[in-house]
Amino acid sequence: MEEKTEEPAKPNNFISKNHLTVEPVTNGHHSNGTGPHPSPQMKREGSAYSFGKLSNKAVSKANNLSANYTEHTWDIRKIKHNYNHSNIDEQKPDKSSGLSAEKAKDLLELNGPNMLPSPKEISDWRLFLNQFLNLLWILLGVAAALTLASYFADTSDMTGLWVSVILYVMIFVMCCVSFWQEREARKVVRGFQNLLPSKCNVIRNGNESTISAEELVVGDIIKINSGTKVPADARILHGTQLKLETSSITGESEPVEFQSEPVDESVNIFEARNVAFNGSFCVDGEGIGIVIKTASDTIIGQIANMTTDQPSKKSRLEEQIKQFVKFLTVLAIVVGLGVFVIGGFVHHWQHVALLLATSFSVCAVGMIPEGMPATVTSILTLVARRLAQKNVYLKRLDIVEALGSANIIASDKTGTLTKNEMTVTDVWYSNEYVTEIPEHRTGHHRTMTMKTISKVQAPLSDLLVAMTICNTASFDDTPVKKSKKENKVKIDIPIEEEHEEQEDHKKKGLKSVFSKSESKANSDANSNTMTQNTIQRRKRRIAQIQGKQTVGAPSEVALIKYAEQLINVHDFRKRYNVVFEIPFNSSRKFHLVIAKMHEIGTGKYQYLLLMKGAPEIVIKRCSTILTTDEESELTENKTKEFQKAYDTYGRHQIQHGRGQFSHQKFGVVGICAIMDPPRDETEKAIRECKEAGLKVFMVTGDHHVTATAIAKQIGLINPESSGKNQDWDVVKGENIPNLSDKDWDKQKLRIVEECQKRNQIIAMTGDGVNDAPALKKSDIGVGMGSGSDVAKQAADIVLTDDNFSSMVGAVEEGRLMFDNIKKLMVYVLTHAFPEVWAIIINFCFGMPVGTTALMILSIDLGTEILPGIAMCKEPLEGDVMKRPPRKAGKTLIGKAMIAYCYGYTAHVQALGCFLSYCVVFWSYGIKISDLWMSALDSWKHDGVPFTSNGMTFSVAEQLYINRQACSAWQIGIVFGQVFHVFSARTLRQSIFTHGLFSNKFTIYAIVAEIILLLIYVYVPGVNTFLGGAPAPWQCWVVVGLFGIFVFGYNELRKYCIRRWPQNNIVRMFKF
Repeated sequence: MEEKTEEPAKPNNFISKNHLTVEPVTNGHHSNGTGPHPSPQMKREGSAYSFGKLSNKAVSKANNLSANYTEHTWDIRKIKHNYNHSNIDEQKPDKSSGLSAEKAKDLLELNGPNMLPSPKEISDWRLFLNQFLNLLWILLGVAAALTLASYFADTSDMTGLWVSVILYVMIFVMCCVSFWQEREARKVVRGFQNLLPSKCNVIRNGNESTISAEELVVGDIIKINSGTKVPADARILHGTQLKLETSSITGESEPVEFQSEPVDESVNIFEARNVAFNGSFCVDGEGIGIVIKTASDTIIGQIANMTTDQPSKKSRLEEQIKQFVKFLTVLAIVVGLGVFVIGGFVHHWQHVALLLATSFSVCAVGMIPEGMPATVTSILTLVARRLAQKNVYLKRLDIVEALGSANIIASDKTGTLTKNEMTVTDVWYSNEYVTEIPEHRTGHHRTMTMKTISKVQAPLSDLLVAMTICNTASFDDTPVKKSKKENKVKIDIPIEEEHEEQEDHKKKGLKSVFSKSESKANSDANSNTMTQNTIQRRKRRIAQIQGKQTVGAPSEVALIKYAEQLINVHDFRKRYNVVFEIPFNSSRKFHLVIAKMHEIGTGKYQYLLLMKGAPEIVIKRCSTILTTDEESELTENKTKEFQKAYDTYGRHQIQHGRGQFSHQKFGVVGICAIMDPPRDETEKAIRECKEAGLKVFMVTGDHHVTATAIAKQIGLINPESSGKNQDWDVVKGENIPNLSDKDWDKQKLRIVEECQKRNQIIAMTGDGVNDAPALKKSDIGVGMGSGSDVAKQAADIVLTDDNFSSMVGAVEEGRLMFDNIKKLMVYVLTHAFPEVWAIIINFCFGMPVGTTALMILSIDLGTEILPGIAMCKEPLEGDVMKRPPRKAGKTLIGKAMIAYCYGYTAHVQALGCFLSYCVVFWSYGIKISDLWMSALDSWKHDGVPFTSNGMTFSVAEQLYINRQACSAWQIGIVFGQVFHVFSARTLRQSIFTHGLFSNKFTIYAIVAEIILLLIYVYVPGVNTFLGGAPAPWQCWVVVGLFGIFVFGYNELRKYCIRRWPQNNIVRMFKF
């Protein structure tokens, strides 16, 4: 199949389509441009990688992880020449004597230990002290200091002391929490250290010994055994069936066979298969290697530097709250300055310092919702727990907001969009397509049925033989049987000729090993379709087979699981002894066996030569093709039919061939299409993403034909897309500007950077060590539960089930949380100005104070907390996944919300509080007009009697009435918020449509809020401590009427938003 090589019209806009499939470039030929390799004596320099400069030098050799590697192109003679102190035996590398102990000691002193250096970190004490530099805590700290100063100015009033103590304790606790969270985020490098072995086997002075991996030096000869980790980057000198698992570093899903032969200079280090990387795990065989890189010069060390050197990113929520705190700071300063100036004139500029301290402190305490940080943290914690139940673990609580605003999800294919279970989905033989998963295809297709299988027509019988015998995988209790005596077959061994009688015996033997349940179902079948009972039995059997434990490569496991549905693999293999084998590797791309087959009942035997491998490789070795009726020549027309089948499947395929050992001809048996099937819920999740306006990129290393087939199956791209449109749906790595096969290590990182340049908010998934830089750079790094520790620690969230649909659920929770935090802000901020007005009437108009600082704290840290937390339990308002993502520049608190919270609604509530305050004085027959400027001489401990309406009130009576008025103002704030919480629960929807009692936690919180208020106002001792006294019942009525008014006009406001959403005047009231 020819690949399209036409360059896209606008390569710089490669993310402009809704869906992107990216594959690493593996066929480019670019010179790595490396100079002579440094000798082992050369001192190792620090890593040349600087994450902050990466985007400006995308093609810089210094930033290329593989740029300094040339050893993979050297033959044994050149390796010996460049590492002359290692005493390499050119003829028998496994007999090399290695470095001398003295030379190893000198190199260790010169280059340092083989360990990853810890990143530069500030001390824990300095990190802890940095938490107090938060602008919000500085502002509250200053307010606490001013309040404390006012206490020392008048020690008879303990209020200032208590307020300052409470504020300082709150600041200290919140700083401790933020310190703990930030300290936990600094553990990325520990994940890298966990990948490295602690001990290793090294050959020095001709003797093998076990030493600490930290003592390894460049030039050491190491021994790699099954079950051990590679302790450094090493060039393989000799290997015996050496297989290494490198998935966490290179992304290879299967163990890779390594060898010692050099490769061409155009081959990438990651594809050379002769350099074992530090941290790789040996799953089979053994080998001898020479250390060529240690510590931070290794691939894993360079990735660690790229990950840990970059600055920690701040979440969007953190940035927005920081901006809001700046706004509050400016507002508090402006209001405090205004109060001070007006109060100065009112008080004739007496006691200026005390006046300044008091005005600024009360404005800061009143303007800043002290309980907001605790409430937001509580909400985020509850959301995190809810997400944990959906298999999403949040490492940073504030990342939830970014999830809600993400507009791109770049997801790995394997294990995330798919099941990570290689499965045979289709077979092709005798020019027929057979599938057990009915789906729309071009060409002739049919669904395999039990009756069809029971006929065991050739070449299906031959295909089952090849799938089962030319296969090293097994169920855990059925190892592949190999002859111990006949491990090789000589050409001169006599071969029995095959006759028709033997062919009948072969078919008969194949039928005899069919599963009993299958045979019974077949004997009962009277049509081409199975009965419902048979279908159910078959489903149970398939589930049983899929649940069996297996040993072997995933693709081979898929073949035996498929065959097990039709035959009993264990019994079938008893008839064959594998006497010769050429194992599969990435260079030859085929697997060949010679099997000795015993004929049932005859005592005779024959030798079968079976081959499986890449279709384009196997077809070249075949001269015939097996059909139902005969074995015919592989003509040009039949080759085209084969090519058509190969192109149709568009996924990983394995071709099988068969031949008689005594014959010269080798025949095509069929093709098995193998794929990692999509998860059942993936297609629905992709559809939900599209509805939510999310772009989904599938990032995969598969061939683009395979990737396209999967993308179409899960609905990622339109099945009907073709031509240029399809070219843009599928973008190959070679078409990304300035990205070559030498940049394999940074492809995900490059995708993240290009998306961020276009102001996109991207969530990137990853599970390998090589993914760590991209995960840390992305707006939302998503690690996999089964991935490496490095990836999980570099990520912001971890999907514990590796499931893409969990990611979609997290986005939904993020959007819901953003709405709920906005509702929280609307609820909490609205009562700030009523609290400040209680102070303003005293400073600016000389009236008795309306509230105390302790009352403000009792509201912010008491009654407001529970209703605020209950907001996180608020159900969806409409379908948040039907809306497009928020724009990148959209803030949490906009102008319309500020106008609402600090403008019209705040002042309506303030008016209700003032009238409630007035009710107390009216109940004593005091005229409000008489209160004007009365606080200059009365309403304080050292004041004078107050007269109004012919009545005189002593100092003690004044103080008691004033405390009642303060409690009345407190009722105005808290009870007013009881009504307001119902309005704040929705942004656009009517509360009656949303459900007045749909959130039971809000009802519980309101009950608790009212109980707390009753305790504050009417419980002796508590009210005295807060500076209050029992208020008359009429205050509740006044506040209730104003609460109903606020509730009513909010319903009207939301109606107008729904009715005229695009009206410019209406949009001023929309937030």
